[in-house]
Amino acid sequence: MNSPKTVVAAAILSADGKQVLAARRTSPPEAAGRWELPGGKVEEGETPEAALVREVGEELGCLIEVLDWMQGEAPIGESHRLVAATARVVAGEPRPREHDQVLWLAAEDLDSVDWLEPDRPFLDALRHVLGMPEGSTLRGIFFDEEHARTAAETLEREGWTARVSRERYQGEDDDEDHPWSVETDAPEMVLELLVDEYDGWLDIPEEAPDDSIAPEPVELPDNPKRIKRPDLGNS
Repeated sequence: MNSPKTVVAAAILSADGKQVLAARRTSPPEAAGRWELPGGKVEEGETPEAALVREVGEELGCLIEVLDWMQGEAPIGESHRLVAATARVVAGEPRPREHDQVLWLAAEDLDSVDWLEPDRPFLDALRHVLGMPEGSTLRGIFFDEEHARTAAETLEREGWTARVSRERYQGEDDDEDHPWSVETDAPEMVLELLVDEYDGWLDIPEEAPDDSIAPEPVELPDNPKRIKRPDLGNS
C-alpha cells in the first residue's frame, strides 16, 4: 500500500498574531461554501515549505514565510494527509483567486464558520497560538533551529504554548545566520533554564515608565534673588 500523499495548509497570521486567515471554497460542489486554511498538494520533488509558499501565492497572490509546522496531521480520504503550518505575509495582500471570500478570524471566532473536516483538528492549536495575551509572553532566542524546536517541544509537553519563528534584522530579507525565537507563556524561570542549556538568552521587554506617577513639584522662591556682581573698578 502506497504512503498517503501530502497536502499542506497555511495558518496565515495577522501582523499582530491575533487573527488567522480563512478562505471559502467554491469547488468541488460538496466543499463549496465551506472554509479552509489555504494550501494544496506537494508536487514531486518539492518540499512541504516550498509547496505551501507556491500554493498560497497561486491562491491568494501574496508571498508568505512559513513560521512553524503544527503538530499532528489529518486524513483526506484514503490517499492524502493534511499537515499545517503557521505563516505570515511578507509581501503583497491576500486576495481570493480560487476562493470567493477570505476572513480574518480571532480565536473566539474560529467556530463561527463551517470548516472542512481535515482542517478542524488544527483549530485547538490555533486557539492557543491566537490566544497568547499580549504582554504575558516571553521570548527565548536560540542560535540553532534544532535547539529552538527542541525547547518549544519541551515547553508544549509541560503544558505551555510555544511558537517558533525566525528572527530578522531590520532591512534584511535573507535568513543567513539569523537566530530563532521561541515565544511562550511559560514562567520566566522555566524558559531561562532552556535558554541556558542551549547558550541562548531571554528577550524580556523593558517595562515602560509609569506616566501616571507625576514628578514632585519643584518649589520656586517667592522673590527671585539678585546676583551681586563683583565690583571690578574703573581701569
